[in-house]
Amino acid sequence: MRKTVTLLAGFCLLLASCSDRQVIIDDFESGNLDKWTIEGNAFPMTPKSVSDHPGISGVEGGFFAGSDCEGESVMSGSGQMTSVPFTVSRDYVNFLLGGTSDRFGSRFVTVELLVDGEPVLATHPRSSSEEVLEWCSWDVREYKGRSASVRVKVDPVTMRYPLSSKSVIIDQVMQSNRKMGTFNDLLSMPVKVTDDWLLIPSSNSGRGSSLSILCDGENILGGAQNINLAEGTADYNIPVNVSAYKGKTIELRLTSVDDGDLTVTGLTQGSDRGIDYDEPYRQVYHFTPDFGWTNDPNGMVYYDGEYHLAYQANPYGTKHSNMHWGNAVSTDLVHWQDLPFIIAPDGLGSIFSGSAVVDTDNTAGFGKNAIIGMYTSASRTQKQSIAYSTDRGRTYTKYEGNPVLSDDEKQPNFRDPKVIRYGDGWVVCVAAGDVIAFYGSDNLKDWTKLSEFGKGIGSHAAVWECPDLLKFDYNGREKWVLIVNINPGGPNGGSVAQYFIGSFDGRTFKADDLPYPLWIDEGTDNYAGVTFSNTGDRHIFLGWMSNWLYSNMVPTINFRNSMTLARDLSLKDNGRHLFLASVPSPEIYAARGEAREVEVPHLNGGFSVDSILPDNKGAYEIDFTIKPGKDDRLTFKLMNGKGEEMVYTFDFKALTLNLDRSRSGIVDFYRGFAKTDILTHLVRRDSYPVQVFVDRQSIEVFVGDGDLTFTNCMFPTEVYNRLELSSGDCSVSDMKIFEIK
Repeated sequence: MRKTVTLLAGFCLLLASCSDRQVIIDDFESGNLDKWTIEGNAFPMTPKSVSDHPGISGVEGGFFAGSDCEGESVMSGSGQMTSVPFTVSRDYVNFLLGGTSDRFGSRFVTVELLVDGEPVLATHPRSSSEEVLEWCSWDVREYKGRSASVRVKVDPVTMRYPLSSKSVIIDQVMQSNRKMGTFNDLLSMPVKVTDDWLLIPSSNSGRGSSLSILCDGENILGGAQNINLAEGTADYNIPVNVSAYKGKTIELRLTSVDDGDLTVTGLTQGSDRGIDYDEPYRQVYHFTPDFGWTNDPNGMVYYDGEYHLAYQANPYGTKHSNMHWGNAVSTDLVHWQDLPFIIAPDGLGSIFSGSAVVDTDNTAGFGKNAIIGMYTSASRTQKQSIAYSTDRGRTYTKYEGNPVLSDDEKQPNFRDPKVIRYGDGWVVCVAAGDVIAFYGSDNLKDWTKLSEFGKGIGSHAAVWECPDLLKFDYNGREKWVLIVNINPGGPNGGSVAQYFIGSFDGRTFKADDLPYPLWIDEGTDNYAGVTFSNTGDRHIFLGWMSNWLYSNMVPTINFRNSMTLARDLSLKDNGRHLFLASVPSPEIYAARGEAREVEVPHLNGGFSVDSILPDNKGAYEIDFTIKPGKDDRLTFKLMNGKGEEMVYTFDFKALTLNLDRSRSGIVDFYRGFAKTDILTHLVRRDSYPVQVFVDRQSIEVFVGDGDLTFTNCMFPTEVYNRLELSSGDCSVSDMKIFEIK
């Protein structure tokens, strides 16, 4: 009996060995390419010899296949070689691969698996392996029994990239039940859901990868999302809510990932998102997303006692990608609750900026008082779509007839719709290249073009973005303001918002004759600002507090970028012309703590406050009034114990306010961040009330009664807790310091 068992075990081992036997597609040892169809001029008609290419390592045997696109021929060589068809009979297709390590060249060389003639899997040479062949493996279990072939492609270069070479090297193409390589073009991982959140390690400097999570064959993320892998260490965990799938096994799919990457080995689950909400630069009284990237404020509307802030969001990383509409609400414009995102990318494209209105008359047919968001669907073209909410803005349903507005002239930049109510209908202003296009509608679904504005007026340093159209009552006269954001082109570099004052008759905007461009805020960090709808006569403005020059690089951890303070807008006269005045919204003051009054002697040199607050969390307001003296200059510094400082210099003769942030803290993430000459302009007054709002990574300065706003970010390594004033004979009075909570 024992002998029978032994023989049976041996027979099972033999069967297992046979079932794992490799099926060679081609090892090129025949010295010819009879198993391949060659097209174009990229590939020679015979394999290459190891003896003729001593610099190539990792080859098995004496021959391999490769392209001839090297050196001077890089621009012209292109073509492909395709294997004879084979039946998929093993779990993996493995091959040794090397080739171009050039950052751009890898775009042009590809190895593909064709199943029934259609490409289903693809890989590129890895960036570290130009002359070193490494094993690559495709998991082909789902294609078993089907006809397949391997295609190696070198695409033509249609524009001049700085390539050093464009080549591909391949050897030992085989089928096997054993995975030969650790690098995966597509890795599938089963995960049993045991907790509310899946925590996926990620690194800002990691390789790009595409993430999908499947349950019962459907991607619970709505589509593949771009992430950055954590290879050795992680900067943060990407939190994905999987609470609805507890007890189920989901399938995590990642592209371009190595088995040893921390994203794979360090995957965990948790009862919450595991986010540090008190990281050094997370602000106290400004909106920041709990996790991920943000840029433009979107879908801003007041409804049922809440301010609704949608925002450009990447829920799967801290860089600009995967554009969704995030969702936050506030009752006081200071403290925000970050809710699950409300609009996700779809077949029409990514979700770009837009606006929201309350449809009190049910003109769109989605229900009385439905909140309707209009946004840009961005793919190869840009067009406008709508979605609606009937549950107080918690969830949105996309209109099945999207898109509702496309550009007949096929303008490549056609985006950021801002909808307003005008009479019994609706008007939307859309950024169309470097003009604003106006359209009218009765139902928010069917739109007719009305007019355009912008040619030959204002700044055209870049395309126009994120418009807003506002009506004001100025001394009994109806006036209109058109806000237009541009990037780049700001007076201090990068992103900025300009505005025009004039008239609007429901069809056409006409600008008054004023010294354009007029800037809302000449600071470096106030962009894409628009106003809340459904607020009556109030115009409450919120901007994105960053700059496209460096927004992807700022040294925060679990999130990137934030929104400005809410500001109330009005029209005022500065003695020369009307201007758009901006003051902190009154709700901000409710967040103040008790006032600390500081007596400032008449300046004859300098004055300092050595401790701004006893338990300084980096969130406070400093108010004071300046009366200019004969020397016309006053310097105001905020400092910390490490010598880091933001230095503001008022020049009342030149009517300028200058910021030097070259020593403000961490400045080396972008070479232009450490500027010494960030300049804005004052209005001539007898005295200047100044409000300085500090919140960990930002300072917003307001001067006069809306005369000037000056918004700039900084990243000190400890909070600023000392201020210094210096002047010859300017006087400072009424200084108060408030903690803001």
